[in-house]
Order: sequence, then C-alpha cells, then structure tokens
Amino acid sequence: MMCRRRQGRLEAFSLLALVWCAWLFSPVGLHEVSGQEPVSPLAAQQKLYRINCAICHGAEGRGDGKAARFLFPKARDFSSGKMRIVSTVNRVANANDIRTSIERGFPGTSMQSWKHLGDESVQLLVAEVMRLRKQGVKERVVASWKQESPDVLADPTEIETIVKGLTAPGEVVAVPLFGKANPAAIARGQEIYVRQSCHSCHAKNGAGSWKMDLIDDKGRFSWATDLRFDPLKGPSDEAAIARRILLGMPGSSMPSSGKLSDQDLVDLVRFCQSLSRSPKFELTNYQRARRAEGFRLPAEPTESP
Repeated sequence: MMCRRRQGRLEAFSLLALVWCAWLFSPVGLHEVSGQEPVSPLAAQQKLYRINCAICHGAEGRGDGKAARFLFPKARDFSSGKMRIVSTVNRVANANDIRTSIERGFPGTSMQSWKHLGDESVQLLVAEVMRLRKQGVKERVVASWKQESPDVLADPTEIETIVKGLTAPGEVVAVPLFGKANPAAIARGQEIYVRQSCHSCHAKNGAGSWKMDLIDDKGRFSWATDLRFDPLKGPSDEAAIARRILLGMPGSSMPSSGKLSDQDLVDLVRFCQSLSRSPKFELTNYQRARRAEGFRLPAEPTESP
C-alpha cells in the first residue's frame, strides 16, 4: 500500500517537472503582471490567464494547452460553454461557480487551487474564463449559421442575442435546509438512491463505475465517482451536493436527476455522504486514465489503497 502511494507521488512529481520544463511555468498574481505600467482590466485578465492557465487550458480556452496531453481527466474546454460545477436553473455556470472552481481546484484531477493568487487576480481569471466561454459559443453559433444558411449574411444582433441566451446564467437553484443526519434519513436515502437509478453507475455500495465504460461529451473515457474513496470534485457541503444531484455535471456522464421533493433530496444527500470513507484515493494521471478504461480493469478495491 505504502509503495503504491510512494510510486503515485513520484509519478505525479515527474509529470509536474515535465510540465515546468516544457513551459517554464510559474503562477503569478496581478501585482506581478501589471508592473509599473497601468493596464486595462481586459489586458490584465488575459495576461494572468496566459501565465497561469493556458499551459493546460490552451490560449483560447479549448483545453489544448502544451501540458494537456499529459493530463487525465483532460483540462476543461471553456469554449464549449459547459462547466462541470453549476448552480443555476439553466445549468450555465455563473461567476461564483467559476470562482469556486478556481479557488478550490478539482480534487482527484490535475486542477489545483489558485486561491493563493489573491481575490483580485482570481476575479480577473473568472472574467477571462467567462469571456473565453462567450467567444467559443459565438464561434459555434456563427459556424452553425453559415452551415445552415450559407447564402444569408449572419445578423450580428441576432448572433449576439443567441449567444447571450446560451451563456447568461439563470437563477441559482434553491435547495432545502439540512438538519442533522440520522439513521432514518440515511435509510430513506438508500431507497431513493436505488429508485433514482444512482446505483446503475455508482453501484449499490457507492463503489463507482469500475468495469464499466462511460464517456463525456467529447467521447473520452470517464467514470462515475466512487462515493467511498474518491475525493469529490465539487464542494462537499450539503447544498453543493444537492445541486449536483439536481443539475448533474454538464459535459460529463453525470445526468440531472430530475425533480425530487425537498425531503427526498435531503435524504439522498445524507445517504451519499454516509458512504464516504478514508483515506481517499491518490491517483496519478496514468492511473486515472487506466481506471477510465472500464471493463478492462479488475474488480474495484474494497478499501482505499
């Protein structure tokens, strides 16, 4: 067990060293970007992004940075308009969703926390991610227009209206208040877990999709979270888990669960939380890629490695 962890940490260190050598990567905040000369907010956010994010997410936010080939899961493609962590009724990430992802990172992936850059720098990065998302969606809308109506000149006003409709976040989804967990709530939640078919991917014991092939919206292999030993990619508070159940994770194989009563939602969240065990998996990019191959892998482990 200890040897596997030591090997995993060594592989992770080797990958990090490779990325640094490939790009001379060094995260910096706004105070190091702006220097003595005043810069516009747009220029500042673009430069911050290039220095801190483009190595993985790519210059245009397409998830195709120089380090992307070494990562699994792959870096997010902002231009697709789909963010995994959302809290709004139309499943479009708002500024707070994106900020949370930047500040917290995504445990179980190569996406680290960038909170150390400071509030102002993080806010500029949020603005740049939203700009790249809008830019990418606009490019797709224009391309679709040209394909469907090649002889009709695209109307800029109509294009902007369509893009706004696709990128403007809706209202935040309201979730019920959560009291203290109790055995009765957990037992009811287990029944709902099966009724909602959560077990079809996450397994009845929460073990996730070992020996099962799942894919994301780009056709890449993926897997359902092991609710026992995988670190949750999004926040682990009750409200955040409830919203992921209700809204799913856009672009992934995690669907929206549809409508649940407040009590059913509370009980389901409590059951999911009750499955958590420690220590959590600490996997390398290679190990995660192998795991995502599904049925080609051996049976799931009974305890954390």
